[in-house]
Amino acid sequence: MLVQPIMDNASLAGAFEEIATLKELQGEDGFRSQAYRNTARRLETLTQDAAELVRTGTIKDQISSLGKSQLEVLGQLVSQGSSDLLNDLRARTPPGHLQMLKIAGIGPKKVRALFQELGVTTLPELASACETGKVAALKGFGAKTQAKILEGIAFVTTSGQRVRLDQALFLATALLTRVREFPGVSRAELAGSVRRRRETVKDIDIVATAESPTELIAAFVSWPGVRSIAGQGETKASVVLEAESSTGRLSLGGRLTINADLRVVSPSQFPFALNYFTGSKEHNVLLRQRAQARGWRLNEYELEGHTEICTDEADIYKALGLAYVEPEMREGTGEDSAAEAGKLPSLVKSSDIRGVFHNHTTASDGADTLEAMALAARELGLEYLGIGDHSQSLTVANGLTPDRVRQQWNEIDALNARLKGITLLKGTECDILPDGSLDFDDALLAGFDYVVASVHTHFGQTREEMTERICRALEHPMVTMLGHATGRLLLRRDAYAVDLEAVMKTAARTGTMIEINANPMRLDLDWVHCRRARELGVLLVINPDAHSREELAYFTHGVDVARRAWLTAAEVYNTKSVQEVLADLALRRKQQPV
Repeated sequence: MLVQPIMDNASLAGAFEEIATLKELQGEDGFRSQAYRNTARRLETLTQDAAELVRTGTIKDQISSLGKSQLEVLGQLVSQGSSDLLNDLRARTPPGHLQMLKIAGIGPKKVRALFQELGVTTLPELASACETGKVAALKGFGAKTQAKILEGIAFVTTSGQRVRLDQALFLATALLTRVREFPGVSRAELAGSVRRRRETVKDIDIVATAESPTELIAAFVSWPGVRSIAGQGETKASVVLEAESSTGRLSLGGRLTINADLRVVSPSQFPFALNYFTGSKEHNVLLRQRAQARGWRLNEYELEGHTEICTDEADIYKALGLAYVEPEMREGTGEDSAAEAGKLPSLVKSSDIRGVFHNHTTASDGADTLEAMALAARELGLEYLGIGDHSQSLTVANGLTPDRVRQQWNEIDALNARLKGITLLKGTECDILPDGSLDFDDALLAGFDYVVASVHTHFGQTREEMTERICRALEHPMVTMLGHATGRLLLRRDAYAVDLEAVMKTAARTGTMIEINANPMRLDLDWVHCRRARELGVLLVINPDAHSREELAYFTHGVDVARRAWLTAAEVYNTKSVQEVLADLALRRKQQPV
């Protein structure tokens, strides 16, 4: 394995969650599966280090429901990084069944039924069964479900070769550290779409210099985590990595695979190789054209014809008459013209973010208490933390009733009086109902500091219906910001049909903010629509949609999206100080009609 053996609470929870899923796929007793899932939940919300509790034999003091078999699994996970039970379940589960779980609306019971009734073990077999009408004939499925399964197969097939940025970035960073620590390596950097912070990536690219390239290449292809070698030469190697999920739970099997390339170049070639392999292709074309206009030739190794030494990327841009272009902006969307004219924006940074608004606690579907979230936010250096637990109609997420909302307000008041260095704000993630109305009445909404309005149900509405629904909500004077505007889940679920141009124009007219949902499974709005929102004058706000203390740090992924959209600190709402935010929110409430 590329990463360390399972030690942290999130990884242990992920392993137990995977065991529960695999047990369900095997048709084992649902009570036993749920027991592992319950333990996963307890591990995920445990404040102490579970691995240390296992080593000291005190884990049952915190999780009294643990039985002999679960204790054995925990002990093996902590000491070995895996367990006999997990390995056995993986071996007995066809990989195709895990792929089927990626299809929206298909759970373990349906996968089990497809296997028992039709013998389906792979996606192609499932597609064939759908195309011949066999799935529709099964009890509990029907023609509509069959059609949706076919749509889901098409989506999984086209997206299955990519990996979310957060997962790829964790593995890439671990791999880069190994390269940098190898004897004789003087420079090494990430390149490719990971460096440009694309929301999903196909591979990891690393560029390095080394005293002995062949030794580095030989070590690279033999490191733990390398499942197979796709290519190996004197200065380049391509491998396929396999690793446990590195960012908490990775559902659908708990493993990910991704290609990784290492290129070893000379010190003089390094800036050119880093620039070229960072890309994008479109950006590289723009640079090559500028070089050609000067009678030079730019490639991955040199700027042929240019006599001055380039020690870093900034020197290359300077030679071409350009200001340095940050990697996130290198998409061939006018960055060269802006760089030539000296009009590149000063991009927002993670250190500019002073607070976040859309976050959940144990009051709804979060894993940590109000106080725990507040303390974690303060530890991150944030000045304010907005609470946005779900509203009453989303019962699946334990949405708050009006009485529970008022109880939470009292808790927030008490914490604000007691805690120093962090200010809690009273918010809600209020459901936008199918007709565009809101889930709370105006009297209750008036008591919040701010309101995040989001769609969580009825994704199958037509484009016109969904657009009208969201725009009606944005017209409501008490809605402060729109949450995850398209409802997409990266590599899992497409966005619902909606006219985003109409939504953004409505937000610009009503003065409603739109959220960059920084949860790495969403990253919604995407950078393209963020740029358009910026052009329309819509104020954007970065929110982690955190459901635990650890997830508060997700806001950095939202900063990546904002940087790709050319946003400055002034164009992101939560770069304001707590005093500025309190004053602005008070003014917005004052302007609401009584």
